[in-house]
Amino acid sequence: MNYSEVFLKEYQEIKKVDRKPKILLHVCCGACSIYPLIFLTYLFDITILFSNSNIYPKEEFDHRLSAVKEHIEFVEKTFNEKINLIVDSYEYDDFRNSLLPLSQEKEGGARCKVCISKRMNRLFRYAHDFGFKYVGTIMSVSRNKDVNYLSKAGERLEKEYPNIKFVHFDFKKNNGQDLGVEIGKLEKIYRQNYCGCEFSENFNVK
Repeated sequence: MNYSEVFLKEYQEIKKVDRKPKILLHVCCGACSIYPLIFLTYLFDITILFSNSNIYPKEEFDHRLSAVKEHIEFVEKTFNEKINLIVDSYEYDDFRNSLLPLSQEKEGGARCKVCISKRMNRLFRYAHDFGFKYVGTIMSVSRNKDVNYLSKAGERLEKEYPNIKFVHFDFKKNNGQDLGVEIGKLEKIYRQNYCGCEFSENFNVK
């Protein structure tokens, strides 16, 4: 499935209803947000949901959140567009309890799918509680994230929340990750060397 083409069709339909639609966008870190926020800033009225209790330790959570704020500031100044930010509570113990039985799984396997599903569920619940019609996630920008799994997870949740539309993005297209890396170097945005939880590959790399 070419999700870039899917997005273009979806956006054409969305624009028939909303001139600049509001979207609740799950953002996992500053480094991954670089290209997606630049791409989306003129297309949507963006509210970011920073809901990433998978990140360990708390100091790392705070570090990545600071990087997101730095990039938001850059985008707002560069494009003269406002981006809202919502920071969800940090509940790592809940994530650890869910991930611990899968601690030996390879990166990208069952443990990561549980982690993604928990965050996607939170995204939809928040959108439901606060009246957002459209949601999406930037996680597809990473080569380590399966865009098909992300999209199927969003489609499953649409059935639970029929008033919410999951917008399909594949930010790996058009060299999104590579562009993000280069722009991030210019911005001096923090780029982490492990995914998030204490079971992540490279977590102990110094």
